[in-house]
Amino acid sequence: MPGELTTADHARHPDRPDIPALTGLRFYAAFFVLIAHGCAALLADHETAYGAIYWIRQGSGFGMTLFFVLSGFVIHYNYANLVTAMGVKGVGAYLWARFARLYPLFLLMILIYVLVSSRHIDYWTGHSERLNSTFRALPYFLFSVQSWFYVVTDGNPLLDAIGGASPITWSISTEWFFYFLYLAFVWLVLKLRTPPVAILVISLWCVVWTAIAAGLYNRTDQINAWAVAHFGPVADVGERPQDSFVRWLLYFSPYLRLGEFVLGVLVAQLYAQLRRVAVRTLEKSVGAAGFAAAAASAFAVTYVEYSPNVGTTILREMNMNFALAPSVALLIFCAARYRGVIFRPLTCRPIMVLGEASYSIYLVHLVILTAAARMLVPAGHGVLYDVVELLLTTVVIVLVSIALYAFYEAPARKLLRGLWDPRQKRERSVAPSLPLMS
Repeated sequence: MPGELTTADHARHPDRPDIPALTGLRFYAAFFVLIAHGCAALLADHETAYGAIYWIRQGSGFGMTLFFVLSGFVIHYNYANLVTAMGVKGVGAYLWARFARLYPLFLLMILIYVLVSSRHIDYWTGHSERLNSTFRALPYFLFSVQSWFYVVTDGNPLLDAIGGASPITWSISTEWFFYFLYLAFVWLVLKLRTPPVAILVISLWCVVWTAIAAGLYNRTDQINAWAVAHFGPVADVGERPQDSFVRWLLYFSPYLRLGEFVLGVLVAQLYAQLRRVAVRTLEKSVGAAGFAAAAASAFAVTYVEYSPNVGTTILREMNMNFALAPSVALLIFCAARYRGVIFRPLTCRPIMVLGEASYSIYLVHLVILTAAARMLVPAGHGVLYDVVELLLTTVVIVLVSIALYAFYEAPARKLLRGLWDPRQKRERSVAPSLPLMS
């Protein structure tokens, strides 16, 4: 997930002050994914064609795009100077900070995913063959490269080879690809030294990536035929759409999601150019209107992507990757630059706490939802009863995630980062930790 600086870090880098609204956005990204998966797990029996549950489930696409664009913004905002001004030492500090942020909770959850998977349970009932695929896939997951390759093991794609809720980790693998690639192009982004140039490049990037994403979508038949010939029926988008090569290429792989991350980086560069320009009354009003327009456009784009009343459009052709990215980029820029009543739902204390725990929410929610679905859904209750079940399950997920963040995730990160830079331990004894982003 996106990167963070602590209060102590900001004390040493006053040129990068905290941006609380981005922590709030981080929670909303996790929440959209959580509620979409919750509806799929607990309310699937009540779903009607293009009804309320159907539309709520589409929120996961918005949540993932928000994660990726936000990641690009915060990585550039926090680490651009570090990786370009301090050479190898700066690059090492950057990669270690990302490792310290992601890996402690990631490794714990991988262990849990393996333990609760049906493959592990089958092993203890005398069917050890299914667990072999877990061991073959484990190195990909431990090195966080499972989304970089389309690999079939025992008739299933790599992302599903461990079982449990492990497929959710595809986004973490994709993030790691971005972290490494960022080092190759950050120098070019820093050359965008004026707002007009940054805006021009942002616009051109949107046009170019739209052409790439739509172009690949329009070649689905050719790509699918090649994939079936190379990987077998499991890769067929017609037979197994979720497991198909096309789905992996357009949705899970880092190669098409890169457009969102780079857009976030470019928007962060624009924000950096404008940060020392005072926000006047007129611009503040325009910024609030822009934030509202961005939110409204996200709903409109989602409708165009998935409504049966709208034919195939370029937005539908990008519904697995870039379609919502421009709306999200504007949302993030306005939230970062402006203050006002409309932004308070992003910065109130409860949302900030939930934002800090968003990484835990993301990795934990599918395990709890799956357990809840197995225990509760077969009872066959009415829709109101199942909605209450979803709400109570959501509360449990949130409480578990906050506890996991407070007692494991944050202390583990602090310990690991302290190993790289012992000064942090001394500084944090004076300045309490408050993550900017995760």
